[in-house]
Amino acid sequence: MFINHFSRKGIAAALIMMLSLSYAQPVLAESAAEAAVTTASAESVTTATKSSEQKTVVITAGYVNLRSGAGTSFAKVGKAKKGNRFAYLSSKKGKDGKVWYQIQTSSSQTAWVISSYSKLESKHSQSKEDSSEKQYVVITGSSVNLRTGAGTSFSRIGKAKKGEKFVYLGKDKGKDGKTWYKIQYSSSKTAWVLGSLAKMDATPSKQYVVITVGETDLRTGAGSSYAKAGTAKKGAKFVYLSSKRAKDNKVWHQVQYTSSKKAWVLSTCAKQVNNDTSFSPYLTRTITIKKGSRSVYTEPDAKSKRAGKVSGGAKYTVTEWADDGKNTWYAFRLKGSQVWIIRTDVTVSDYFKNIPAKDFSKGGVPMIYLSPSKQPHNDYAVGSTNEQKEMYRVASELKKILEKEYVCKVYTAPTDLFLSLDGRALDAYRRHADIYLAIHSNSDGSRSKKSYGAIGYYQPKNPQSKKLAENMVKEMGKIVPHKSTVTRNTIDGMKAFDGTGYSDVRDPAYYGITGILAEVEYHDNADSARWIINNPKKIARALANSLETTFRLRRK
Repeated sequence: MFINHFSRKGIAAALIMMLSLSYAQPVLAESAAEAAVTTASAESVTTATKSSEQKTVVITAGYVNLRSGAGTSFAKVGKAKKGNRFAYLSSKKGKDGKVWYQIQTSSSQTAWVISSYSKLESKHSQSKEDSSEKQYVVITGSSVNLRTGAGTSFSRIGKAKKGEKFVYLGKDKGKDGKTWYKIQYSSSKTAWVLGSLAKMDATPSKQYVVITVGETDLRTGAGSSYAKAGTAKKGAKFVYLSSKRAKDNKVWHQVQYTSSKKAWVLSTCAKQVNNDTSFSPYLTRTITIKKGSRSVYTEPDAKSKRAGKVSGGAKYTVTEWADDGKNTWYAFRLKGSQVWIIRTDVTVSDYFKNIPAKDFSKGGVPMIYLSPSKQPHNDYAVGSTNEQKEMYRVASELKKILEKEYVCKVYTAPTDLFLSLDGRALDAYRRHADIYLAIHSNSDGSRSKKSYGAIGYYQPKNPQSKKLAENMVKEMGKIVPHKSTVTRNTIDGMKAFDGTGYSDVRDPAYYGITGILAEVEYHDNADSARWIINNPKKIARALANSLETTFRLRRK
């Protein structure tokens, strides 16, 4: 797993690249229907504005690709099936003359769908709760039934406990005159909850982009060839939405430019920061200055103004961290002002609070977030395949097992490399995940060595995380063809990288999510690599068993 990993992880530790994804899974094949659609008639460009009339795009075809731009030449970012509904943002006629709708696929990502396989609906807003700023429903009752429609006469689809949050989709009145909220119950299912047993809530944690140069242009797309959407001065801050690499290989950040417009800014002209004080209720990060005096700066940039020096051995609490494209920077308070220091000048210590144990045997619907490896360059010893491809196969089988046999909700992180490991943890938090399972295969760094066995990296001060790691190793031990040669099969996941730990262990803990990094077997041995390739269902079953045992998941 960890060949060529440290450099990527160092960047990921600060660059919280969030949510370049939708609630649907990535599309693996082109929709034949989409390629053959006829031209629809509409205005060349129409933009949604804030008003009492809200518009929704409803999918009318069986399965339709969602794209990053208005045309089939743009990358596929997801798919939607007939009946799926999305908030409408704008319309645009592509180069082929066909009309495309821009839609809001999640709280932070947009996509485009062809109008020939969707329709535009309008609905008059009845209250402030229908505003786009109100995106979540929080359960206020102790144990609340979720139903297939707006009324108690509809079938029960599940239960929700007090405090659970769901993405808000809309509302309606039942035959009894009571208000019901429509929610995203799982990645593929919606449900309805009685309004008197729930409340509307605002979007949780946000990430921001801050302009770092004197003045820079904002563009309508990810590239300097796109039209200018506006300009921003140094220090201007915008809500971060996503990131994209342009054709010239430069990275651009998409930001919320105004209340109704989005724009793109070149990453070298901006920095990403986390400015949410509730970001880490379970973690305090401190830094210790290395020997000798070290310079601090007013910005996370060695070319910015120096703010003085700090002495070796001094300790500070981190208030923010950022990335300049090459190095990680930490911010802390010094004499009443915030200053920045480069990561290489400090050592890092993380102090975790205990994360409460979760038991779903008596109720509740756990949200399980699967984070398969995002390392396509970690080649297997055989099979012309790699770690990312094989672990996504395992995750796919695991999702099928969990959703078919257990009372739970499951989401699998997309392959998009711009969704960093930190970003995946934040994504899990936004989806109100209870459990975070990172799925990897291992490598000992040399094809001449013969290492076998599973390893579970757990969160410190979290007995349930350690138990999950132990159960995972035990279940894998029942099915692997070789006896483990690993000295320790369960390891504190914060012992690596100078105490910063593995992102898939550390970052979910930031948000109070119990999780582990599961190394299912070594892929740099020909025999074990071949076994992984041939047994994704067996591996998935072992992981499902470990989740059931640890969290006492209820069977359907």
